[in-house]
Amino acid sequence: MIALHCSVQDGTAMLWSEGRAVGDIVELRRALRAAGMRVPVRRPMLRELVAWLPHRGQERVPSSPLLGPEPDRRRKSSLKPVWITVLPLDTSLAAALFSCMRGGGIPGSGVLFGPSLFWTMHLFETALHLVATERYLPSLVRGPLQWEGRWVPYPADSTSLRLDALAEAMPPVSRCLSSGLKKRPGTAGKEVQASLLQGFVDSLVRLSFAGKGRMKATPLTLHDAWMQSLSAVIPEMYWERKPEVEAFALELAEWRRPLDVYARSPFRFCFRLLEPGPKTKKDIWRLTYMLQLKSDPSLLLEVADLWDPESDASVQARSYGVDYTEFMLLALGQSSALYPAINVALKRKKPDGLKLGTEAAFRFLTLYAPALRAAGFVVMLPSWWVGRGPMHRMGLSVRVKAPVMQGAGGGMGLDTLLSCDYRASLGSDLFDLDELRRLAALKMPLVRVRGQWRQLDRQELSEAVRFLEKQQSAEKSARDVLSAAVGAGSLETGLSVQRVDADGWMKELLLKLKGESRFELLPEPERFQGTLRAYQVKGYSWLAFLRTWGLGACLADDMGLGKTVQTLALLQEERNRGEKRPVLLICPTSVINNWRKEAAQFTPDLPVLVHHGADRLKAAHLKKASNASALVISSYGLLFRDIAVLSSMHWAGVILDEAQNIKNPETKQAKAARSLRSDYRIALTGTPVENHVGDLWALMDFLNPGFLGTQAFFKDRFFNPIQLYQDSGASDRLKAMTAPFILRRLKTDRTIITDLPDKIEMKQYCTLTREQASLYKAVVDELQEKIESSEGIERRGMVLALLVKLKQVCNHPVQFLGDNSSVADRSGKLQRLLELLAEIRESSERTLVFTQFREMGSLLQAHLQERLGEEVFFLHGSLSRKKRDEMIEAFQNGDDAPRIFILSLKAGGSGLNLTKASHVIHYDRWWNPAVENQATDRAFRIGQKHNVEVHKFITAGTLEERIDEMIEKKTTVSGTVLGNGEQWLTELTNSDLKKLVMLGRDATGE
Repeated sequence: MIALHCSVQDGTAMLWSEGRAVGDIVELRRALRAAGMRVPVRRPMLRELVAWLPHRGQERVPSSPLLGPEPDRRRKSSLKPVWITVLPLDTSLAAALFSCMRGGGIPGSGVLFGPSLFWTMHLFETALHLVATERYLPSLVRGPLQWEGRWVPYPADSTSLRLDALAEAMPPVSRCLSSGLKKRPGTAGKEVQASLLQGFVDSLVRLSFAGKGRMKATPLTLHDAWMQSLSAVIPEMYWERKPEVEAFALELAEWRRPLDVYARSPFRFCFRLLEPGPKTKKDIWRLTYMLQLKSDPSLLLEVADLWDPESDASVQARSYGVDYTEFMLLALGQSSALYPAINVALKRKKPDGLKLGTEAAFRFLTLYAPALRAAGFVVMLPSWWVGRGPMHRMGLSVRVKAPVMQGAGGGMGLDTLLSCDYRASLGSDLFDLDELRRLAALKMPLVRVRGQWRQLDRQELSEAVRFLEKQQSAEKSARDVLSAAVGAGSLETGLSVQRVDADGWMKELLLKLKGESRFELLPEPERFQGTLRAYQVKGYSWLAFLRTWGLGACLADDMGLGKTVQTLALLQEERNRGEKRPVLLICPTSVINNWRKEAAQFTPDLPVLVHHGADRLKAAHLKKASNASALVISSYGLLFRDIAVLSSMHWAGVILDEAQNIKNPETKQAKAARSLRSDYRIALTGTPVENHVGDLWALMDFLNPGFLGTQAFFKDRFFNPIQLYQDSGASDRLKAMTAPFILRRLKTDRTIITDLPDKIEMKQYCTLTREQASLYKAVVDELQEKIESSEGIERRGMVLALLVKLKQVCNHPVQFLGDNSSVADRSGKLQRLLELLAEIRESSERTLVFTQFREMGSLLQAHLQERLGEEVFFLHGSLSRKKRDEMIEAFQNGDDAPRIFILSLKAGGSGLNLTKASHVIHYDRWWNPAVENQATDRAFRIGQKHNVEVHKFITAGTLEERIDEMIEKKTTVSGTVLGNGEQWLTELTNSDLKKLVMLGRDATGE
């Protein structure tokens, strides 16, 4: 067992060990090499120094009980000199050693890190921060033999406070070294720390010059000699004419003097702007000068008082032991270059501030205050400016008059015209036309409005005047008022509607939409065959509430929470209330039969028509059959194909299941969905935002057309700020606008549902066989060079081809080669799948296996059936609906059904109920968490009685592992910002793509 210590001598950190022998460099080397660090072995690199260490009598006191028993405590301790061998800690060794310490040390080495090492590590990290933020300057200092070019640290105030705390925490052992037996270490802790910090900074800066070529051996000018000393390994400055060097050093010192004064000063220089008092006749602003104590920002001293040497402020300032007068004058001189008006004050004998008019105060607020703050001065501004932002937006307030209505709907609707009165608004204040005209007549950027100073946008003020002159009252549809109330738009002007005050039924509607008042919870509909959970009653009632007002609703409950049953309850309730027209339901082909079955189970009185297949009804026959039905079910594939007849009918409602299918508004099926005519619209989806917030515009434009403006407006106002700049304000506004129309519940929320088991997710890391590794490298070598020389669409296509081929190689060589050769023992993934399935079969549990490749699914099905001797189901897009339904029915309800169900991710990733499975295996990844989670939810949903284990297969050392790491870093609360499938990967640079696909050493596990 040994302990490592770090002590400082002449500005250099010295590493030494304490163990069987103090300063045993053999033990030191062994410990560092065990951690993989290169340690110099040449004797000249080592030094012999004296360490003054605590002793009791003649016995040394160990720094830790692990190093030996402590000598007799009855003896007094004293410091005695001990010769030790030390190793200078250069920057490269320091970086490696401190990295090792942060990583948990050197396991099994028996090495203890003393407190001095951790203290030195913190100081080294501070030096790294100073160099990274360029807080250093070139200097010329007198060395032991001659002048030296050095890089000197100039820490910011926050770093200075940290350095003060470090100096106080310095362990005594950090300054225990001396050069001889008779010379005790006597340097103060702050001086030791300052010398070591300068040494670290100087060494780190010099590293940036390494490998950039040598300067001329004989410098031609004094400046060249100085620059050479700053960039060379040895800092000595070689220039024969010493008087010139001394004069140059004085010039540098004078150049640095303001910074030196500021660094030594315990104060910061402050500017405080004071607004005119409420009773002053003239609007005179006051800019005062102050000193602020760095260690205690609450201590402020007025410069006006500091000019008097006898004042209390002066006595207090002198107690900190510096010349504060020099500091004040230097600060004023520097600030005058940024704010010329200060030159006027400097002409006075005792400058203490400025008097400003309103326009000059506005210029200071907008132009000079930011410049002074950026230069390091403290600028204190009125709270109304800092707290509320520089601009108070002028907007409109609308007063809406609507009668009180008896019962929901009550003959009123969103097309009803309402009387609206307009006023201008500024924050919480309202202004009529006369007040606006008076404000506009002032023609000042800053005005005092009702006792409060505000900045006004002259254009907005003029626009508000023009609008109110044109109309102070008008009639608007309830739809327009509602749109303005939730922030979606404005009323005939570029000014935003900041406030809507309504009465009567419009007030009740707004309160319910904003969640400030509860909508009515309906009882379960008559003739509904089933029992709704409490949250399902709320969902169905919420749908009914929005339907009453003709507003589109998105039921975005998590997969498995029963969106289907809540929708059927609404349809039954509508039918009970006398609705005779049919509702059109559009869904993926794979769930048509699911809807038909659940409608037969929960709402058997509702006649259902399935419009699908080659023998489906045409034109007039479809209209006649639809009118005799309560629910018409069709697919997205037929929506565009039969849009002529479907759009010719006026439906009671249109429902889109798995509504993420219209996330791209430019697709034919999205345009077809928007062209359908109905009284209300409903979207059902577990992923309202699957890829990015643009999905939300497409969804809302179907539900409530025009509510979020045009696509261009939405992109400018929301998409770009949120997706590109992570603008939380834009995100909050969009959420506030869409929240009334989206109901989102998660099944992991125990307040929603308490009887669903847990989902346990785990990653299964697999290795490549040697054959796979060889194929993987061949694919990369073949396509990498071609990709680097291509551009645009061609490059994106080649990148996608590379990714697909590499995924196929990771899956199995047979899938990549397509040669129908033998399957066994050629894929690490397949081997892991067989092992995992063997464990699952022992417990007689059922498993879903997802793959995005149909050919891989067929390969797995054939191989598993051969190896396991039992039937394995495989669901893919080419199966007939009848065959698909039979497989699902057998897997869910058949006692002797296969225990393994392979599914194509596109065909079986949504809409299916497969709760008999308690294991989900993602054999290959889609690289979109939202899509992957949808697939998992085939098993993790209502009806599941067991914990669901999710196994995600990842091939180590390949693109699969690196993309998984990228997804982990970039996943957001709404799904993922990475994009659908592999498309986002085509935008990677050549360098990033190379890092992504390179074959790691751990790929084969060898």
